[in-house]
Amino acid sequence: MAIELLIPVPDEVLSLRTISEPQTLGNKLKIHSEKAGIPSFKNARIAIVGVQETRSIGQPHQRKQNLNGIRKALYSLYVGNWNNNIIDLGDIPTGDKEKDSHRALHDIAKEMYQRNILLIAFGGSQENTLGLCSVFNEFEVYYNLTSIDYKFDFGGDGSLISPDSYMSKLIANRPNYMTNFCNLGYQSYMVAQDEIDLMERLYFESIRLGTLTSDLKVVEPLMRDSDIVSMDMTAVKSNELQGGLTQVNGFTAQQFCALARYVGISDRVRFVGLCNIPESSTSSNLTAQAVWYIIEGMHYRVNEYPFSTKENSVRYVVSCDDQELIFYQSSLSKRWWLEVRPEHDSNLETVLISCSEEDFYTAEKGTVPERWWKAIRRSII
Repeated sequence: MAIELLIPVPDEVLSLRTISEPQTLGNKLKIHSEKAGIPSFKNARIAIVGVQETRSIGQPHQRKQNLNGIRKALYSLYVGNWNNNIIDLGDIPTGDKEKDSHRALHDIAKEMYQRNILLIAFGGSQENTLGLCSVFNEFEVYYNLTSIDYKFDFGGDGSLISPDSYMSKLIANRPNYMTNFCNLGYQSYMVAQDEIDLMERLYFESIRLGTLTSDLKVVEPLMRDSDIVSMDMTAVKSNELQGGLTQVNGFTAQQFCALARYVGISDRVRFVGLCNIPESSTSSNLTAQAVWYIIEGMHYRVNEYPFSTKENSVRYVVSCDDQELIFYQSSLSKRWWLEVRPEHDSNLETVLISCSEEDFYTAEKGTVPERWWKAIRRSII
């Protein structure tokens, strides 16, 4: 089993606990060490694991990423007012082939999925997403994927669909259980128009960097509907990080951590991947703090997934553009949902998608919310 192949956290990292404050994460986590072995999964709610694979990051000569700096930074952070039991599983070793590393991540993620434990994987590339998504494929469960990235990752070498692109592999997979893909933070000048057109044809969702940085709250409904979130560190602008192929424009460190908190708050998110991490002290600190904010966010989950319309909610019916739209607002969290009824096939179930209060007011003014329209179109294709 992949669990048994995990590499324990090295002593050089563990030794820092002796000089750290008792209330820091390093002294509160249950850690996979050479001496103690793999910690018990009993009562665990969150598991973190490192991914050493680097071949898809353009470092074939290196193959192994040193993740000690991230753990040192993470272990030095103080715990919040949390009631979550957290375990550190150590690192997934690099396989003989890159696909072996992805398979090992799949096996770890599958174990966490079955135990209802949120998995946070850091290190490696966006290719890790394949290992996470394959868990839902194996169980034949439909899922939504959200990527925080400056580009869509469809094409390469001048081709719209590239066999080397993780997103191309996902949309070409059959059977395909990915219901929706959402990109947060793309930069128009870094994305080919063909890719933007493809996103539109597939009725996927995306929000440009400029729109997000003006109001990060717009991500909340999208995160609420996400099962897997991939956070690419290249989405952070270069003057916030040291080293690596980062961008002149991008999210600030503060914004990236705010996004991480929204990831943690989502009742639905099962897997989170932080990838393409430059090896520098600054990027290690930012990665550690992003992990901290994911954990912090999980503490504030309302546990409204799946959302029930039969209790603790108010129903609103809005006539809009010859459509009858049905909204629900939670009496507990005050968050909003929108009913989607596939009209072309009565055998398909009515589903609820997350939305914002602004979507409700937009519908009242006679404009169909874009989320509803795209969800209807996806149900047809």
